[in-house]
Amino acid sequence: MKLILLEEFRSDLQNMIEGISNSLNLEAAVFDSQNHIIASTPTYLDRKGSAVHAPSIEEVIINGNILVNKPGYMKSCIGCRFKGNCPATIEILNCIKYDNKPVGVITLTSFTKNGHNRITQNLHVYVNIVNQMTEFISNLISSKYKSNQVDRFRKILQGILNISDKCLLVVDKNGFVNFSNPAAEKLFSFCGLYSQSIHRLLPEPVYKKIMSGKSIDEILRNQKINGKITSFPLFENDEFQGAVIQITPNSLTGNTQLSHENRKQKSSIDDIKGTSPAIALLKNKIKKIAKSSSTVLITGETGTGKGLAAKAIHHESIRRSFPFILINCASIPETLFESELFGYEEGAFTGAKKGGKPGQFELAQNGTLFLDEIGEMPLHVQAKLLKVLQDHTIERVGGTSSIPIDVRIIAATNKNLVKMVKEQKFREDLYYRLNVIPIEIPSLADRIGDIEELAHEFLKKYSDKLHKNIDGFSKDVLHLFYQYNWPGNIRELENVIEYVVNIEEKNKIRLSSLPEKFGNSVVNNTSLIQNKKDNMELEAIRSALNKYGWDVKGKTLAAEELGIGLRTLYRKIQKLQI
Repeated sequence: MKLILLEEFRSDLQNMIEGISNSLNLEAAVFDSQNHIIASTPTYLDRKGSAVHAPSIEEVIINGNILVNKPGYMKSCIGCRFKGNCPATIEILNCIKYDNKPVGVITLTSFTKNGHNRITQNLHVYVNIVNQMTEFISNLISSKYKSNQVDRFRKILQGILNISDKCLLVVDKNGFVNFSNPAAEKLFSFCGLYSQSIHRLLPEPVYKKIMSGKSIDEILRNQKINGKITSFPLFENDEFQGAVIQITPNSLTGNTQLSHENRKQKSSIDDIKGTSPAIALLKNKIKKIAKSSSTVLITGETGTGKGLAAKAIHHESIRRSFPFILINCASIPETLFESELFGYEEGAFTGAKKGGKPGQFELAQNGTLFLDEIGEMPLHVQAKLLKVLQDHTIERVGGTSSIPIDVRIIAATNKNLVKMVKEQKFREDLYYRLNVIPIEIPSLADRIGDIEELAHEFLKKYSDKLHKNIDGFSKDVLHLFYQYNWPGNIRELENVIEYVVNIEEKNKIRLSSLPEKFGNSVVNNTSLIQNKKDNMELEAIRSALNKYGWDVKGKTLAAEELGIGLRTLYRKIQKLQI
């Protein structure tokens, strides 16, 4: 077992000794097993000095604890310079042990007659206090020793991963990435791995297999990875604790090394579907501001496509051949925000990698950093982001030198940042720094003319994916789509289309295939529209009758003004109960 030296805990022990002394109005000291004084109160050091009478310490180590109620006159005092003239009036000494081996001694001492009387009259109380102090020190040693073991294990494991040129990840029982090697970080450089869950990185069927504790060995093909994935589950006492994942890619379609043409094909402005005036204005604005390096703040409701707009800006810009890095501010734990954005140096904190790690700003160098859900960024990180926007430099966590960066910032949120500024939940100066070029993405309700085009786009996508032969929608379905208010916007429309493609058995989507809740909402919405229409019609008829009179002649003139026949007017008067 490693030799435990109390010298490593000098500061903690000194704080404890001083706290006990102030509380009890007594003196205290701690010695190690080699008879060196480690911590003491000033009075103890002044009265007894730094030289320790070794036999007295050795006796405590052998016997476990000793009460010295006649200092200077006891057997263990033989040979001490204070024999027969000890300044202490009473001492309680305990042996400090770790892993059942002695590592030192603690003493509670008084140099006054009053202190002697207090201790002897309440001996069991003070003995208990010394026992608790001894236990605290033993626990302190245990905690640090175990922590050091964990640190050593982490370093060994990280070293093993770094040696391999294969893409390796180690995830915990919740799917979060605890360890990764450079090959994995390169493969997933488009999103960053630190604090990421494999739920965001891998297809759901693969994720579920891994998290169920199954070993997998299969070919994976999607937009991010095209290759082989192998997973080895980790168990402790028959409980799933995590997994080691190896990915052997054939080609990397999510890597920052993608060719310009391939990247543009996947994320160009043409991916923003629609021809409505609102979308035409949006595309025109993106083209105008894409060449700039000014910060952009994209706002809009959830599901409107803010991320798609951010990618379009990047791929229309001169930065298109450099990385586009996405950071979802809502998915990063507050304690990891700084190291995720700015990186860290070796030894910056427990578990920090050898050689340190670049942050997302460095990975996005010369490209674009997209800060999605910026309203979720903690205030202390907002202050650091503001400094980056002002100085165009960053400092890694634990670093002492500035790193120049050339990165365009695009931020997005569905929150009211102006309101958050007033509530002091978002920095006002950062808001104005980000809002240099504001872009608001229209809701689906504001671009109703695009619904059919979007619906057909999603229909083709999921028909191909699910191997269905569905080529259109019934007129009733499209009519309901136009009436629905789409609170979830494009994302909700896509989800509805995916659902109906799964359900529909014919070659056209019918009303019967729509989700029940969706249909009820449409009916409710239709009812509201009809009520509004009836109310408007009621007011128009009442206004015309008040103008021309409620007799036959007045009704005839009112019907002419309203553009309807007299008999129609009578029917509406009866229907609306005027």
